Amino acid sequence: MSSSVYSRYRAAFAQGLATALGVPASDIEAQIKPAEPAHGDLSFATFPLAKAQKKAPPAIAAGLAQSVSVPGLEIKAVGPYVNARFAPLPFTAEVIDAARAAGLSYGGDPEAGRGKTVTIDYSSPNIAKPIGFHHIRTTFLGHCIANIYRALGWKVEGINYLGDWGKQFGLVAVGFQEYGDPARIDDMGHLVEVYVKANKRAEAEPEFDEKAREFFRRMEAGDAEALKMWSQFRETSIKGFRKIYERMGIEFEHIEGESRYQGKMDAVIEQIAKKPGVKESEGALVVDLPYADNEPPILLKKKDGSTLYATRDLAAAQDRYERFHFDKSLYVVAQDQALHFRQVFRTLKEMGHPWADRVVHVAFGRIGGMSTRLGRLVHLTDVLDEAKERASAIVKKNIEEGRLHTDDPDKLSEQIGLGSVVFGDLKHNRASDYTFNWDEVVSLDGHTGAYLQYAHARTVNVLRKGGGAPASYDASLLTLPEEQALLREIMRLPEVVRNAAEDYEPSLIARLLLDVAAVFSRFYTLGNQDREKRIIVEDNDALRAARLALTDATRVTLAAGLTLLGIPTPDNM
Repeated sequence: MSSSVYSRYRAAFAQGLATALGVPASDIEAQIKPAEPAHGDLSFATFPLAKAQKKAPPAIAAGLAQSVSVPGLEIKAVGPYVNARFAPLPFTAEVIDAARAAGLSYGGDPEAGRGKTVTIDYSSPNIAKPIGFHHIRTTFLGHCIANIYRALGWKVEGINYLGDWGKQFGLVAVGFQEYGDPARIDDMGHLVEVYVKANKRAEAEPEFDEKAREFFRRMEAGDAEALKMWSQFRETSIKGFRKIYERMGIEFEHIEGESRYQGKMDAVIEQIAKKPGVKESEGALVVDLPYADNEPPILLKKKDGSTLYATRDLAAAQDRYERFHFDKSLYVVAQDQALHFRQVFRTLKEMGHPWADRVVHVAFGRIGGMSTRLGRLVHLTDVLDEAKERASAIVKKNIEEGRLHTDDPDKLSEQIGLGSVVFGDLKHNRASDYTFNWDEVVSLDGHTGAYLQYAHARTVNVLRKGGGAPASYDASLLTLPEEQALLREIMRLPEVVRNAAEDYEPSLIARLLLDVAAVFSRFYTLGNQDREKRIIVEDNDALRAARLALTDATRVTLAAGLTLLGIPTPDNM
């Protein structure tokens, strides 16, 4: 397996300490932590050794620092800690060369997940309804996690698991019979209008709601006419969805839905009946398990015989294992569904599936601040359109003031708008709730997607002005504290990507990119006070080449990270 610059030095430091202590390196490596920047890059605390050695930790640290020697590391004791700092050489060249050689693949490791498969269930809108703003977390998180796993060499089976079965389609059908125009059955907008009217009427008229239930019962019974109408609604919806996904640069390996498991429920229920068992509860069929106080039972069939989400999710989990033999199966679904997934996973385990511990609910929090006075659904397309409009105003203003040059303002506005909305979501820890604020989301200042896109464009512009990225350079010339600080941020991307995969946490990458951009900005502006510290320094070709190589590595890091997040990387801003 290939390893990053950081992991190689960390492993070498661990081995040096382990040899001196006479223990396996594996015992030491987990104890090595990042050091305080003022004292080094890696740190090993000696407190756990004090009892066995009958010495004070500072004395142990001092002795170890003298006896451990690792090429490329400067080692010294700081109180009870043994700290290691990366020596400028070969560290500087290693970081720059690793980033530039990998290009957009930087941060990934194709060997890490070789031979492994992950299924990722995400986005999952309901047919005959528009994709709402509330879908952005599952969609953007799922897309980014899929990108991360692909970068780490996993075979990714991304599944857009549509809500395409249930009473709501009965509502669309009876609503279409009342309000629909047959000539517009291919019009997604028209289906939405019909659904809104039908839903409102069903709330006011129980008999109309019963008509919808009856239509769905016909669907479940395999009625040809009902299924034909449902199939038309489904195709219209998928065509509408594809336009939005294309706009966001998202593709799925599979677009399927709950309907895939119609006709397969009884077989699943028969399996559950054998182990762990089923029983009746108030006329419904439930999984026979001990439940906690006030815990609702796991419903498999309602009193009227229709199936539920749990039944279909159990069937889907089995089907996915049979098809893909996954090493992991992820469900990127809101925290609100935590009980549902705990119960589904528990049932799979009780059924005796050895792979039940490979299924994971990747839960996320809520978004506030995006609602209408009437409480209507906010369409995702409307949000993307408004983001583009707001970005367009920024682009226009900067063009007029001579700070921005682009041949295609409309395309740039779309890129900035999309990047702003995506980053505005992914910068937050997925488990946290947050409030959406337009002024904070679409801005060139602050922790925004546009700020990172601008930082990337600035690196491209510097390279363009400097005559391009140099083929060769002298790494020994990059000795400024700001240059060394930037190298350390660039170095972190592979480790952060690996951690993001382990924790299903894209915000780790988002926060690193903000750090890279901030440190690059400090490096870039050094030349404002001192001409000798400019990147494109005059009368020193060797120093200029070294700084351009570092700028190129920064460009690669920003581009690779933004691409993992699903954010466009314009070259001009």
